[in-house]
Amino acid sequence: MATILVTGCDTGLGVEFARQYTVDGHRVIATCLDPGGARETGRIRGNIEVVKLDVTDHAAIDALSHQLAKEPIDILLNNAGIGRPHHPFGQTDHALWPRILSTNLIGPMKMAESFVEQVARSELKMMAFVSSRMGSIALNNSGGSYAYRSSKAGLNMIVKTLAVDLAPREICVLALHPGWAATEPGGRVSVAESVTGMRGVIHRAGRHHTGSFVTYHDQPLPW
Repeated sequence: MATILVTGCDTGLGVEFARQYTVDGHRVIATCLDPGGARETGRIRGNIEVVKLDVTDHAAIDALSHQLAKEPIDILLNNAGIGRPHHPFGQTDHALWPRILSTNLIGPMKMAESFVEQVARSELKMMAFVSSRMGSIALNNSGGSYAYRSSKAGLNMIVKTLAVDLAPREICVLALHPGWAATEPGGRVSVAESVTGMRGVIHRAGRHHTGSFVTYHDQPLPW
């Protein structure tokens, strides 16, 4: 039985990660902005603990890390993020942009720093970050979405850098593209399929895969 800490379990991918890992008999620590309002997560049965956490609240992250100080965490799964809106050029919400960066970029970095000891003492030693193909500079042929793209491109750089810095501790660090999941209008990949795919990537990853940026069906993506 592995212990998995998943952020952003109020809705969507986070709920499904928590559900699938719990169904498979693992222990899940599911963080939510509002545990009381996370009804789907609250209905999950099994070895699951739902805790309140805003990844932009660094003091709260430190408090949770202190609470779990003696526990190994096999997979730190940084899923929390702001995905919309995707404003075009000329309509950028500059007031929202710092919030997106704080949630999608700085928060996951803080989680990595605060929980590295718990991950290092585990058996699986895995940090996985839900990124996006929209964070790929090489694949940007459609423009727009400046705030979201920059947050995910920055997250990818964090993943690559963490892979270098944490290699001596044998921690594997991955950036995962969930596909255009049906968590937003027009999504073509079911949430269950996306999460099942990403879990498969995590399960198959060895130490030599650290620093990889891959899709939910295990295809490498350019930075």
